[in-house]
Amino acid sequence: MTTPRRRRTRRARTTSLTRQRFGRITDRQPSGSGPAGRQGTYIVRDDQSGEAYSFNYADIVTEGFRTIRTGERVRFLTDPADAAHAIYVIRLDLPDIEELYN
Repeated sequence: MTTPRRRRTRRARTTSLTRQRFGRITDRQPSGSGPAGRQGTYIVRDDQSGEAYSFNYADIVTEGFRTIRTGERVRFLTDPADAAHAIYVIRLDLPDIEELYN
């Protein structure tokens, strides 16, 4: 009797060879899906190498709404299965909560 194969998850594919990177969001291309066509593909440019990586809203790690704006600084990893795709994108320029209530 054979043992069932485990399905690999995104977490399992992240290896120690993948290092965190820092960059800025340079572009957003709407894909027309989601509420009112607001979801889309984002482009982040690595600060060190200058390479561009794409990601979508599902790759943004945050509490609450997964929003990000052009020009914001982020920290991210690259997907070992697709070198041109960013994963685990974390916003570094978080808004000041006090400004939201003024």
